[in-house]
Amino acid sequence: MYLCASIFFGPLGAFLSTLFYVYAPYRNLNIYVRGAMNEAWASVFFPLIFYFSYRLITAKKHQTYYLLFLSLSICGVLLSHNPMMLAFAPFIVIWVLFWLFHQPLSSSVIKNLLFSALLSFGLSAFFTLPVLFESRLVKIDSMFSGYYHYSAHFASLKQLFLSNFWGEGPSVWGTEDQMSFMVGYLHWLLPSLILIFSFYLYYRKIHLKTVLLIIFLVLLGFFSTFMAHQKSFLFWQLFQPLQKVQFPWRFLNISAFLFSFSVGSLGFYLNKFKFNPKPTFVIIFPLVLILLIINWQHLTPITHGPVTDAQKMSGIAWTNQITSGSFDYLPQSAKTAAISPPSGIIDEISPKVSYQTSGTKSGTDWLFFNLDLKEKATLTLSRLAFPEFTLYDRQTPIKFQIEPILGRIRFELGPGNHQLFLKLRNTPVRTIANYLSLLSWVFLIWKFLKSKK
Repeated sequence: MYLCASIFFGPLGAFLSTLFYVYAPYRNLNIYVRGAMNEAWASVFFPLIFYFSYRLITAKKHQTYYLLFLSLSICGVLLSHNPMMLAFAPFIVIWVLFWLFHQPLSSSVIKNLLFSALLSFGLSAFFTLPVLFESRLVKIDSMFSGYYHYSAHFASLKQLFLSNFWGEGPSVWGTEDQMSFMVGYLHWLLPSLILIFSFYLYYRKIHLKTVLLIIFLVLLGFFSTFMAHQKSFLFWQLFQPLQKVQFPWRFLNISAFLFSFSVGSLGFYLNKFKFNPKPTFVIIFPLVLILLIINWQHLTPITHGPVTDAQKMSGIAWTNQITSGSFDYLPQSAKTAAISPPSGIIDEISPKVSYQTSGTKSGTDWLFFNLDLKEKATLTLSRLAFPEFTLYDRQTPIKFQIEPILGRIRFELGPGNHQLFLKLRNTPVRTIANYLSLLSWVFLIWKFLKSKK
């Protein structure tokens, strides 16, 4: 954030932008209340995307350098949190168009921007392509219906601008949420004052380019906040892909970035209008002090464990984790999730005949074990059947069925000794995505080393 703001507003402005971004209430809600680390990680890349795209458009040298790091920054959001990429993408486009409008149109710049977008997609393809094309294989619709439908999670004006409530409960229908959705008093009041002053300077035609940027950032910040409010419902209905963001108040992530960015303009104004150090100190020091006092309480969990790893991974806590999750990633063949842990590798056997397993080994996508079976039986493994699972008995493929309730793998075996190997192989989409990412990363490393040489 400091890197991004410093090229527009100088060191003092960059310091303010950085401090406001660190102390933005929603950012700390993600970390210390929601535990939404993926969303918090995604917000790291917002200023980097703005910085490197601006450099790629305006800089005369080091184009390859900025192209590669812009690609890495976009890739960072894609790998951190897809919904935030979906929400932030329009703001990237608007930002890029803003600077293209202020520069002589260059085909090479357009080409570099498009190539950077394609490269970032290639770098993240191993994750992004399966998300786009294979989500239909699991019950992901449960993430966007009922409680999780976007219409249940708009914030009110009071929650956004006036409330100072800070809690750790859930988001609910209406305005009785037990978590905070406040923008932050200083985070919207100061940009509002800056916006009024900037319009005055624009009218007087003073520092037009920077003033336009400041107006642009503040208005974008308020638009992002508007997207978290009920009045934006029409946008959510018209642009259905937007509904995959799930919670409208996630736009506060972007508001925090844009408002914090715009606050840096205060440093620019203090410098350009020849205030001497004393008034600067009188303004900045109290501002920083008030920011810390208001938001310091947000930089810690409200309640603490204590829960050790051993406690989390054993007993009832562990049973809850492996049985009571949401339906989001169950295969379509499963009607419901398990309510109790499996009894072992072989979850069920019919009829209940004597058997013995040995030599069990497993990885993230495979399972191996020896089985001594006394009579012919139907066995149900404690594994859900996803596409491209293959089952072998002594290296010979055997057919299996999908148990209709939990979607487990079920098959018949005769009496005797068996050596069973279960392997989840890549779907064609995952294979293509993996090779695309491999080629993209090799290209990026090669291009970077070539440019350094």
